[in-house]
Amino acid sequence: MASVMDVDKKALVAALRERIEAEIAEATRLAKDAADAATHEENKPEGDKDMRSTEASYIARGQAERVRTLESALVALASMPLKRFGAGDVIQASALVTVASGTTRERYLLVSAAGGVKVSAAGVEVLTLAVASPLGKALLGLAAGEEAEVTTPRGPKTYEVVSVT
Repeated sequence: MASVMDVDKKALVAALRERIEAEIAEATRLAKDAADAATHEENKPEGDKDMRSTEASYIARGQAERVRTLESALVALASMPLKRFGAGDVIQASALVTVASGTTRERYLLVSAAGGVKVSAAGVEVLTLAVASPLGKALLGLAAGEEAEVTTPRGPKTYEVVSVT
């Protein structure tokens, strides 16, 4: 029988996938618009220093690359198993982790791709954290009560793992 946290995780990942799908649609539209601009007759070079069409093609290429990156994230999320974590279990992808740093507490859903996105479902709001990020890497393998230290631009920062579910 599935626990409430399993349902929450499924809903959170579904919400993340919906956000990514919306970003793919927007990036695809922007890539098409930029490609159209690159070939539009109004953007034909008027001299050897006129770079309008070249700049538009760079934008189109960048948007197309963004679409590929987002599509890869969708594939990675679809293949990420959602695990149950109990007392003493160590952090892996799909863990819902609460960490404390100083007086601040943050709740993360560790994901294989698409970190840095706030999602909410079933009354739970979390920030996704890619396992490849510096904090994600530092948390992997830790259990509740353990600490991770991450080097930031402002110096080292310590995070205490409060809970893993």
